[in-house]
Amino acid sequence: MHPYRLILSAGASCLFSALVHAKTGTTEPVGYNAYALLASSDTRVSVPLNRRAVFEGQVSSASSNTIVTSGNPNWTFNAYAYASGQQANTYYVRFQSGLRTGAYFTITGNGANSLTLDLADDSLAGVSSGDSFLLIPYWTLGTLFPLADSGVSFTPTISPVAVKTQIFLLDPTPPGINISATAVFRHRNGAWRKVGEALTTSYDDVILFPDSHFIVRNSTEPGTLTVVGDVQVTAIAIPLVVRSDTKQDNIIGLSRPISVSLIGSNLISSGAFRPSLSVGLRTDELLIFDNTFQAINKAASETFFFYNGAWRKFGQDLSIDAGGTEAFSTEKITIIRKGTGSQGNHVWMNQPTY
Repeated sequence: MHPYRLILSAGASCLFSALVHAKTGTTEPVGYNAYALLASSDTRVSVPLNRRAVFEGQVSSASSNTIVTSGNPNWTFNAYAYASGQQANTYYVRFQSGLRTGAYFTITGNGANSLTLDLADDSLAGVSSGDSFLLIPYWTLGTLFPLADSGVSFTPTISPVAVKTQIFLLDPTPPGINISATAVFRHRNGAWRKVGEALTTSYDDVILFPDSHFIVRNSTEPGTLTVVGDVQVTAIAIPLVVRSDTKQDNIIGLSRPISVSLIGSNLISSGAFRPSLSVGLRTDELLIFDNTFQAINKAASETFFFYNGAWRKFGQDLSIDAGGTEAFSTEKITIIRKGTGSQGNHVWMNQPTY
């Protein structure tokens, strides 16, 4: 076998090559995945690979919402802060070691050797001196679906009476289940435009978060989305929201370039997915949407839960262990429906199997 090429699965192949970060001299594996975007259908897409990291370093200190990096990178002031019309990329920090391995935070500003982060409802508790991190630009509508890929990964809309490819973003913050799209985009006049907004405004810079997914809806033309990027080689930390008053859908995307089974997901071992004590009153559920099935507004095709020491499929005999089911891939995208409980997050620590 060629030392830099490894086919990991039939449905999702990954190309590894020795591409070296100049800052540290380490090698980051690079891969590719292809999504078949069916005609007259919805396809749920999570991005399985990262964009190329622009910096790899170690934490010198962390306090409040700021980390200081070791060494002296001598960054230009706010070089990694998004500025419409000037700085198209929004960047994030992902920790690669330490107690917060796998967690990521959006960068809102930087100094010569410091990064200011948007912590949302989180904190930098657990981040210590010596922890390694990557500085990565988010995928956006314009970088994942660039104008050059018109007619390949998407079909532009020329006239509002003949709508072609649409991208639906799902906001994970509203409480409840069956969450609707909060924004819809179409490619018109050379850029992504938001439905309901002026056609003179470009939305190419809209972020596509690495731990979530979105919906591509094609009309009569199919498409193929090919993603080339860095493989996430360490753990991924995904917070799963739990509410005290209602079940909660978590719109999940797992940044892995290979298929991952239920048993291999670490959902149970990490404590993020709670077993059910009753088949009729399931605590947490995992809903799978099948991208190979052609339809608009698809319902989940399979539902899984953990009961009596094993993964079970709803509607299947309870004696069957469904743990080997490949639940995360380009063909199967997941929503995790958390049952009610103490308000907060259950952190899913997914470990790589490659």
